[in-house]
This record gives sequence, structure tokens and C-alpha cells, in this order.
Amino acid sequence: MRILLLTCLGLGVSVASARAGSITLNGFNNNTPAAVAFDDGAGHSGSENTLLAQFNVTFNGGGTPSTFNTFSVDLFHTATAGQTYAVTPRGDLATAFVNGSRMAYVFQNFGLQDLTNHAIQAAAVQVALWDLSLNNHNPTSFGLDADGTYSSGDENVFSVSFGNNADASQIAVLTAQYLGASIGAVTSGGWLDAAAAGNGMNRGESVLLQPVPGASSGLMVILGIGGLAVWGRWRGRLAAAGPRSSRRLRPR
Repeated sequence: MRILLLTCLGLGVSVASARAGSITLNGFNNNTPAAVAFDDGAGHSGSENTLLAQFNVTFNGGGTPSTFNTFSVDLFHTATAGQTYAVTPRGDLATAFVNGSRMAYVFQNFGLQDLTNHAIQAAAVQVALWDLSLNNHNPTSFGLDADGTYSSGDENVFSVSFGNNADASQIAVLTAQYLGASIGAVTSGGWLDAAAAGNGMNRGESVLLQPVPGASSGLMVILGIGGLAVWGRWRGRLAAAGPRSSRRLRPR
């Protein structure tokens, strides 16, 4: 039965990755305010007052809903607590973004746990992910600029103002640490693409998927849920057809 489950998890990847579902943003685990300015060199630019926060979301793809903590990888749109919007599960983070492998590394090494009581770490993870999400630069450091904002040395591409936040320097130090640690990463990852919700400014934001514990990094939790649904339907048909012989195989 375990090998059948693993096989169906693989089926879940192909099924769920092509099928849109929806997520509900249950709330923000932190409330660190900041002003973020960005310009991707491809027509997306702006400045917005936002929160540097870990998201708590619930994904619904037609099967059993799954609730987990995650981060935004979408500077070009906004999302509000309580909002439900369409998303498509994708397993191509490493290729969908120029720095996608580095983004996966930062998330999987520093952003998976519940950071409700670790606001400085959550802020640093979010800043690092947004910085890396812009495809027109390759950030390797993060520090204070002459004008009082923080950036990776090219503040015309991405910069953050923490206002009078007393934790600003600690957030910057951690951000620099995460960016430095991710250099050269070849990590795979998945994400929930909010393009399915349209392109309105407040459509909702694309977010990262959490890896399935013990599985390859390409198998994300939502895709695994899709596989469980496939397995469940197969098992139901098998029961309806009557008893058959079975065998156990050792999973890889």
C-alpha cells in the first residue's frame, strides 16, 4: 500500500499542477511595517506600505483543505486578511524566477517554522524573498544606504525603509545572512501562482509551497494532497470490485 501511495503522489503532481484551486489568507503571523520600493525593469515598479510578515493560508483544491505557513513572492500585487483567491500549484520555482533556487533555499532553511513569535526573522525572510524575486538583479548583500533606506546596493531596483523601527538593523543583518547563505543554491521548490486570479492590483499574492517532510523537494504538500485524492478514489474502486490479492513492495 505504501508504494501505491508514493505512486499516487507522483500522479498528484501531474494532476494538481495543472488544476487551479484557491487559497484563503487566514491572517498574518507578524505585523512589522515597512515601505518597499521596487522596479523589475520590465514594467513593474512602485512603492507601497506593507507588512513584512509570514502568511497563514488554507489551500482548497477540491479535496481536503490544507492550512500552512508561507511567504509572498509577489511584489506586484496585494492581499488582505480573509481574502480568498484562485491559485495554480506549480513545482517550477527554480526556473520560474531567475533566483528561484535561492528563494527555495531561503524559505526551506529559514522560513518553514511558525514564526509568530519571531517577527525579526519573519521580516528578514520576507525581505530576502522579495529581493530575490526581482529578475533584473542578483542580490548578495543587504545593508544601510546613505539615504537611510536599506538595499542590496542597487536601491533603484529594490529598497526598504523601516521607518523608526528599532529592529531595523537586526532585520538587515539577518537578511544579508540569508542572501549570502543562498548563493549557489540548487534547491527545488514549489509555489502557488496567483495569475489564475487575474492581474488586478488587489487580486492576491503568489506564495510558496511547503515541501512534504521526508519526500523529495519537488513534491510539495499541496501536490501530495492531490495524490492522496487519486489514491483514495483508486482504493474505493478496488473495494467496490471485491477482494484481490495484494503484495508489499519496499518504497525507495
